Amino acid sequence: MSTSLYELTGQYLDALDFLTDPANAVDQQTAVDTMEGLDGDIEPKMLNVARAILELEHLAEGIKEARKRMEFRQKAAENRAEWLRNYLVSAMERTGKTKVSDAYNALSLAKNQPSVIVEDESLIPDAYKDEVTEVKINKRAIKQAGGCPGCRVESAGYRVSIK
Repeated sequence: MSTSLYELTGQYLDALDFLTDPANAVDQQTAVDTMEGLDGDIEPKMLNVARAILELEHLAEGIKEARKRMEFRQKAAENRAEWLRNYLVSAMERTGKTKVSDAYNALSLAKNQPSVIVEDESLIPDAYKDEVTEVKINKRAIKQAGGCPGCRVESAGYRVSIK
């Protein structure tokens, strides 16, 4: 049975610790040969994992494109339904038919709630205004300063570049 990348990584680190420990009397050539042998086993596993990553990223991109197409179709269907709804309201208003029904559907015209249209905000009395205050943290400035009270800046770790 083949050894997993996880197991090989553990073996690699164990060997590295053992071979670099001054308490262990391992000559330099033995250490180099051992590490090169482990590299030979671990590198193909790493490359296979990278291939799997690329395959999954391509799959995700295909799904993303398909979702965009479906969202476009959804929006087109919603727009067409809204157009038909307005067309139906117009026809019912012009003909004076406020109720129409059959065995499957019942239509009726209902008056919409009134809307408020603001034409000049400065003329509106303060009693009709709510003050909204929003606080936004400037993370870029905090990073540049190296931190501030109430937060910390920490390393984001590493990422792998696959080409």
